[in-house]
Amino acid sequence: MKEGFYDEDIYKQALKLYPSIVDLIKSKAAENQDRTWIIFNNKEYSYKESDNISSRIASGLIGMGAKHGDRIAIYALNSPEWMFSYFGILKAGCIPVTVNTGFIKDPLVYNISMPESRFLFIDRRLIDNYSTVKESLESVEKVILIGDNKDLKVDFKDIETFDNLIRNPGNYHVVELKGYDPAAMILTSGTTGQSKVVVESNAQFIVTALDMIDAGGVSSDSVIYVYLPLFHIMALDLAAISSMMANATMVMVEKFDPTNFWKDIKKYNVTHFHAVGPIFEMLIKQKESMEEKEHENIIAIAYSSREIWEMAEKRFNIHITGGYGGTEAGIPVTSPYSDVVKGINPPGSCGLPTPPFQVEIQDSSGFPVKAGDIGEIVIRPRLPYVTFLEYYKMPMATVNSFKGLWFHTGDLGKYDKKGNIYFVDRAKDSIRRMGENISSFEVEQILLRMAEIKDVAVYPAVHGHDEEVMVAVVPKIPDLNPEIIIDFCLDNMPSFWTPNYILFMDALPKTPTGRTQKYLLKENGITENTVNMKNYISKKLKENKHKI
Repeated sequence: MKEGFYDEDIYKQALKLYPSIVDLIKSKAAENQDRTWIIFNNKEYSYKESDNISSRIASGLIGMGAKHGDRIAIYALNSPEWMFSYFGILKAGCIPVTVNTGFIKDPLVYNISMPESRFLFIDRRLIDNYSTVKESLESVEKVILIGDNKDLKVDFKDIETFDNLIRNPGNYHVVELKGYDPAAMILTSGTTGQSKVVVESNAQFIVTALDMIDAGGVSSDSVIYVYLPLFHIMALDLAAISSMMANATMVMVEKFDPTNFWKDIKKYNVTHFHAVGPIFEMLIKQKESMEEKEHENIIAIAYSSREIWEMAEKRFNIHITGGYGGTEAGIPVTSPYSDVVKGINPPGSCGLPTPPFQVEIQDSSGFPVKAGDIGEIVIRPRLPYVTFLEYYKMPMATVNSFKGLWFHTGDLGKYDKKGNIYFVDRAKDSIRRMGENISSFEVEQILLRMAEIKDVAVYPAVHGHDEEVMVAVVPKIPDLNPEIIIDFCLDNMPSFWTPNYILFMDALPKTPTGRTQKYLLKENGITENTVNMKNYISKKLKENKHKI
């Protein structure tokens, strides 16, 4: 076993061998032919079949009028069709836009419209969400329906079915893509403003996939469990694209189900899965089972706090890699496989900078801090185009994020004496809930539409090792019922944005210039005056599900 990370030359070779994701899939299809790549609902799809289907999608899109550089959105639950659509869009010379399946109304409109998506792949089960906003989606010219169009109650003027699309011959004009060409446009939460559309490069996807192979020891014998949503980089690149690069097999499910998680691990002889901290917490809360211990040697390509890390490794008989990153830079910090399997990477640490990146922790003047001191985590690429290209249509935000020629993450961290990096806290004004980044600004803007609310501040409330959404409300009317606020939230925003905690106040704490002092609200946390709305939210969600 090689000690430490791959040599930097290995990463350079990968970027030259696979200039783009299209080159990767075509090369791997030729190499692996009928070898299984995807297992979904007990059905198998080979590397060759995945290449062929995505080529037919590309041919169909071009036949529908898709032009080079067009943005084409995917609003669908995890499925092979999601992956094939993604590849087909790239093969057509277009740019995939990933859409959060939890979005409704304004957030959904923004996710699709901000990148000016021209076509839209949509899951039949999400049609109702789309139908409520379709008149606001002026850029969308054509819709491709994934699923049965029988008894479709929505009137689409220009609709095609996925099944018809893949009947195309698969002949398309091959567009040569480079490392600096976009591989995806992914929405990430804003800090103090609107969410940003991050334009990812092909080089970034290739390097991040290799990072995960490097840390996880992923090989052609590996079986990777993909259960996180494909609209995020963790499932799309860290799991799916890396499995292809390693000639591995991936088992895909629609969504995370803690009750069936270990059953699937056992059933499919899974060797690797990717996770964020709250996933381990939910698994730990489950009743112990035989499957959670009696399985193949498993590497969890994941990060969590030291306490949860140690509990998970011991209870589930797994190894955890650690890691740090985000949509803009992939995973520039993790641990080499040799350290992971020996168990010498410190629990709770993110790890070390990987070969394609420089990573520092800097003070407010841009100088590196000493071991133990807290500063901002900043990143600089060593190889060309391995971080994001831009925030779409936000040039100043792009420039400002690279102050001093370092990408500023807005996250706080520290080193230990061996150079391991530890995440400490978020400096930016966003909330991390169950693996989702939530812009407090956007939640506030929706809440301020309520005639009953005068002022509002949304901020994180620490709950275990995760964050919950909390809102401080200054009402316009006396005795405002908190249930009215929750009902409004559930009707106008994704359910995971909805605040679990509401604090009514006469006035928000403000600076002399009128800015809300959220740090004071965060310090106070959940007080005795805070209204816990968790049970009410759960009840309403069950009622809504029953209605559907």
